[in-house]
Amino acid sequence: MKILYLDCFSGISGDMMVSALVDAGASPERIETELKKLPISGYKLQWSKVIKKGISAIKLDVILDDNCRDRDAYSRHHDSLNHSTSHSHRHYSHIVDMINHSELPPEVKKRSQQIFHSIATAEAKIHHIPIENVHFHEIGAIDSIVDIVATAVALEELKIDQIISSPIPVGSGYIDCAHGTYPVPAPATLEILRNVPIKASKLPFELTTPTGAGIVKSQVTAFGPIPAMTISSIGYGAGTRDLPNQPNVLRVVVGEMVDVLLEHECSLPLQQEVIHILECHVDDMSGEALGYVMEGLFQKGALDVFYTPIFMKKNRPGVLLTVLASPNSAEECEQFIIKETTTLGVRKNICIRSILGRNSVSVPTPYGNIRVKQAIQNGKIIRQVPEYEDVKKAATDYQAAFLEVYTAAVEYARKRSREEEPQ
Repeated sequence: MKILYLDCFSGISGDMMVSALVDAGASPERIETELKKLPISGYKLQWSKVIKKGISAIKLDVILDDNCRDRDAYSRHHDSLNHSTSHSHRHYSHIVDMINHSELPPEVKKRSQQIFHSIATAEAKIHHIPIENVHFHEIGAIDSIVDIVATAVALEELKIDQIISSPIPVGSGYIDCAHGTYPVPAPATLEILRNVPIKASKLPFELTTPTGAGIVKSQVTAFGPIPAMTISSIGYGAGTRDLPNQPNVLRVVVGEMVDVLLEHECSLPLQQEVIHILECHVDDMSGEALGYVMEGLFQKGALDVFYTPIFMKKNRPGVLLTVLASPNSAEECEQFIIKETTTLGVRKNICIRSILGRNSVSVPTPYGNIRVKQAIQNGKIIRQVPEYEDVKKAATDYQAAFLEVYTAAVEYARKRSREEEPQ
């Protein structure tokens, strides 16, 4: 599994993220080519090498034309349709349509929309308005659209399967926003980072921007120290500010997750990941239809799906549908529920769960190779469970009892683990 670790010791912003990914191997030419598929103009990208407290890093600047500080072809089109004279605001629905109607790759569209959705959801809550009515100030400017879509392009090019992050420092002090002066973190940034591990900083600056927070909230699936991995590349993305005692850079580490955590590794706390819990009540669907829904939700990327018997109004028996989903699949699962069930709404909660380290190995047994799932804590394998489908197939192929094959797989997995323990 190819993973990306975000070391956010000096915070994160959109331009820092793009710059770090380029320094780690993403192509700036590919990014610029893909961005041309969006109906925006009046800007150019400037890539440079800078030194931040002795660290060499990539710095991205989005240079706007003097006569096009916050305009794009898409906005001009909507202005002509709506007879609007305001050029400084851009609605969330307009941005989504712009991305949807572009020729960007599907995965880039999906990631870009996830990032914008996490920001728009926070803005809607802060201003107490429907999400489709959210209009953006700083985040809707050309440079922010570029940062978000460029991030999606770079992640897709690097073929990142999972993103893990350190806790997010937010800074302190005050910042001038479109609505006035606010304490750091800004309201939007803090709302976006709800249920995300953050940490304090005495630096009187904004270390994490709404764009950076949106990237973390929508793309990161786990938080904690750097995981056991084989590093393939490292990138540093520079921020604009020069901090007094540390480099203002975002460090990213790209690599492959290692197969086994060795016993001599340092003791690590349980890893944390963000999950979305989706729920709804249903009392007028058949068992066959509910079975179809469960199967479809797993195909959409749900982590788990289950039904709980309940009694509803007028003593009607019904079911509570509960879906656990990662941030990347939650929206697609929600839309599938709306489409395929009779519910009129879906409740959503975002939680952080602590999880054991996980690994999968294939062990040779008298019944052929069988995959075994391993649960790992503090560098030690504490539990090994054979894959059901492998055991079932081996039992059928060898005309053996299921429990006989299952027990053999566990014994051979334990033997392999003992042989691999450091002496």
